[in-house]
Amino acid sequence: MRRSKRGHCLLAIAAGLSAAGARAWAVDASDILVYSVGSVRVKPHLALAEEYDDNIFYRPDKPIPRFPLPRVADFLTVVSPGVNLQLGRNEANHITFDYTMDQSLYLDQTAQDHRNQSVLLNTHLAGNRIKLDGNDRVQFLSDILGGALNQGQRVDRKAFFDDYRIEYALSGKTSVYLEGALQATDYKRGTLLYDENTILGTGGFAFGIGSRVRLFGEVHYGQTATSPNDRTLPDGPHADRYGGYVGASGVFSSRLSGSLKVGYEALEFADGSRSSSSPVAEASLTQKFSDRTVASLTGSRRNSISAQVGSSAYTADAVTLQLSQVITPDGKLQAVATGSLENDQYEDTGAFASRHDLLYRAGFALNYNIRLWLKASLVYDFEKFDTNNNLVFDYDDNRVTFRVSIGY
Repeated sequence: MRRSKRGHCLLAIAAGLSAAGARAWAVDASDILVYSVGSVRVKPHLALAEEYDDNIFYRPDKPIPRFPLPRVADFLTVVSPGVNLQLGRNEANHITFDYTMDQSLYLDQTAQDHRNQSVLLNTHLAGNRIKLDGNDRVQFLSDILGGALNQGQRVDRKAFFDDYRIEYALSGKTSVYLEGALQATDYKRGTLLYDENTILGTGGFAFGIGSRVRLFGEVHYGQTATSPNDRTLPDGPHADRYGGYVGASGVFSSRLSGSLKVGYEALEFADGSRSSSSPVAEASLTQKFSDRTVASLTGSRRNSISAQVGSSAYTADAVTLQLSQVITPDGKLQAVATGSLENDQYEDTGAFASRHDLLYRAGFALNYNIRLWLKASLVYDFEKFDTNNNLVFDYDDNRVTFRVSIGY
């Protein structure tokens, strides 16, 4: 009976998408998908995805003594309605709010049905000398965790991220800025993971060289705290983190733009546990090879605290490379290839002494922009996790997704 109801639900959604498309073709799509309430622009959006996942629980290829359960494959449907509200224009002062709900429905493993919700807020306000930029994100998540935090089941959690930066121009080329950031994850009670929260304050200066490149230097200080969710987990100490960066940002050439910074950071536990200190770096670069071909590189090296053992620190190196190619002369068909690697190396003391995790991801997507407001995508994703620790296990996962989205 449940599958029958689900089938009727999906048919209704498909019919709704078809009707919306037909109506939008008959009239101006902006009359349906963009409208105003006073000074606020309202843009509803909706997506429907069908996905095949050959390892939904992120299990090993073959049952192993400490984990005898086999891997499980399934089909799932993801329905994603949402709405975007904007006051102002993207290129000027604005405040943008976005809400998206992802309802995932499994064909066979119906007990894994779940709902994820995301709320985003972006703020940009600028005057003659002062500028404020802010980003807020709140997520209510219930999906299956993979990677180093693999629990082999759905995990209810809340995630928060807030980052605000205020910059004051001393002259046409020189400015100073302050930035505050909060990042936190709150897992459901009984989960064998630690809640985490990090508060970080940054102060810096920037100096323009030419009209398109800025050099900058900054220092930061903050604290990271953990809290156990299960009585079997001991309390973890908080940690102080401090360090600094120097870097450059802007348009480096007619084809290369982005930012790059390098520095050093120390992470010290309050109870005297083995701390972590190392060089750190962040990069975000975009190379335009032609009007049709664009490559981007993002990477970082940072010090982190384990969510599995509150007093264990590790150094995380991550890099992502993406190549985008427009295929058709009208620009509607685009191919995107993505690859990423995360390398986590733990300190040589503590519960996870010398633990080493590797997480590989690769993907390929074909995106077809049928209209400005209608897009179809066919996506393949691969994920592989390797570790030398016997408390977690290696796995690989393949996913194929077809997605249709409506909205500006």
